[in-house]
Amino acid sequence: MECYILVKTGCQWRMLSLDFPKWQLVYYYYRKWASPLNFDLLLEKLRGHVRVKRDQSMEPSVGIMDSQSVKWGNNASLNGVDGNKKKT
Repeated sequence: MECYILVKTGCQWRMLSLDFPKWQLVYYYYRKWASPLNFDLLLEKLRGHVRVKRDQSMEPSVGIMDSQSVKWGNNASLNGVDGNKKKT
């Protein structure tokens, strides 16, 4: 039902279904939890609980960083290419 409401109304607060509390209360908690600091804290606590359930420590012990490899060669031209130039 909530998917239908989202598609039909574009997620307007005043048109939430009656399964939810008053739209003002839903909006209040949305604004409260949607701030980046609160969201990061929520994810951190959730990650900790999941890790404890899996018998792991709350904090990860290893981090992985990835970077894109870019090959540079001497065949790169310093001049730009203009596709509109017509050679005769």
